[in-house]
Formats: sequence, C-alpha cells, structure tokens
Amino acid sequence: MIKRLDIKDTFRNKRFILFTLIFPLAWYIMIVNVSRSAGILNEQNAYLWVTIASIIGIAGNSIVTFSKKISDTHQFYRLQAQTSHYSMRRWLMDQVVVQMVLNLSICLVILLSGLVMHAITPAVNWLILVTLLVVMGLYLSVIGFLIGIFVDGKTIAALSMPLSMGFGVLMIRWDSMTSSTSTIINMLSGVQKFFPGYYLFDIVQKMIQNKQLGLSLSKYLLSCLLIFLPLIGISGWQFWKNRVKQIDEDIKL
Repeated sequence: MIKRLDIKDTFRNKRFILFTLIFPLAWYIMIVNVSRSAGILNEQNAYLWVTIASIIGIAGNSIVTFSKKISDTHQFYRLQAQTSHYSMRRWLMDQVVVQMVLNLSICLVILLSGLVMHAITPAVNWLILVTLLVVMGLYLSVIGFLIGIFVDGKTIAALSMPLSMGFGVLMIRWDSMTSSTSTIINMLSGVQKFFPGYYLFDIVQKMIQNKQLGLSLSKYLLSCLLIFLPLIGISGWQFWKNRVKQIDEDIKL
C-alpha cells in the first residue's frame, strides 16, 4: 500500500514530471531529429542518445525528487517506526522498490519514444542497458537519500537544477562523444572513473562492437558498490557518537 501511494504521489509531482520526464524526453526527441537531419543517426548514436536521456531523467528523479521527499518525510516515518509495526528498515526497502519502478518508467518512456520515432530497433542489448540504468538509479538514490537526510527541503528545491545537472554531467562520459583531448575533458574523465557512468558508456561501446562485457561490467558494479563506503562511515560515526553519549550518561549516574 505504501509503495503504491508513493508511486502515485510521485507521478503527480510537478517536479518529477518536469525534471525526469518532460526535460529528458524533449532533449531526446530534439537530438534524434537533429541527428537524422544531419545524417549521423547511426547505431552508436542511437545507444548514446538513449543512455544520456535516461541518465538525465534518472538523475533528476534520484537526486532531486527523491532527496526532497526524504527531507520532507523521514522524520514522520522515524516517528511512525517508534509507534507502529512499520519499521525504518521496511520503509527503506519500500523506497528501494519505488525508486526502481520510477527509474524503470523513465527508461521505458525514452525507449518507447525511440521505437515510435524509428530511431532504435528492438534488441536484447536494450534489456541489458535498461537493467544497468536501473542499477545506476539505485546508486544515485543512495546519494539522494543522503542529501535528503542532511539538507532541508527548501535548499533542495532551490538547488534542484544544479543538483540534477551536476550529477548528470558526472554520469555522462563526455570523451565518448567527442574526439577532443583538451585538458578539461581529460580532467573530467579522470574524476568520472570513480563513478559508474564512466564504465556504463564503456559497456555501451562494447555492446555496439559485440565485444565481451565481463571486465567493464565488473568495474561498473564495483564503482556502484563504492557508494556504501560513505554510508558505512556515517553509520560508524553515528554509533561512536551514541556510544560516547551513553558513556557520559553512565559517568554522571
């Protein structure tokens, strides 16, 4: 019930509609038409445009919409966990399912648009790509969760566009779209190696070339798992603070 209500409320959210559906879809339609007019709409670009449009939408949902929701509701659910059988763990698992459904919806909207516009053709590789994009959505949702916990809702709303575009830039591998070897591109690529988007585009390139995905897939999954390091650090810090507080209280007694 909670999951269904969350999904329904999110689809009614104007911020979700604007940043995660309308904006990436409009960008995708525009770039496909421009590429077709310029005669450069090939298989490689078809994969790139779908991937980039999906990342734009997923970043908007996971970083902006989700963080705003967490900021507005986590105190309520924390109180509910103390007064009912609906635990924080169950709430977090429900949020994972909700985010997977929302991010999958974003990818499917982009894919269906590509099929309608005859920019792409059905293939198994699209299922693999969508699965990897949903995994990236979970990675970005963890970041959105942390933002929602530590930043208030008004600040998130004010920074919604910079947050969405900033993480979108980090997830999109720019050296795959340009032959430029400028210092800025090289520096950005060096930073992006710490994020899963860099390896996702490597996987896309190997899909197009029909090469083995094993090594790139391993790097992609490993980079996604790195997001748990700050979570472990925060949990450890919180445990240490609570332990010190408990020791102080015992000394006073």
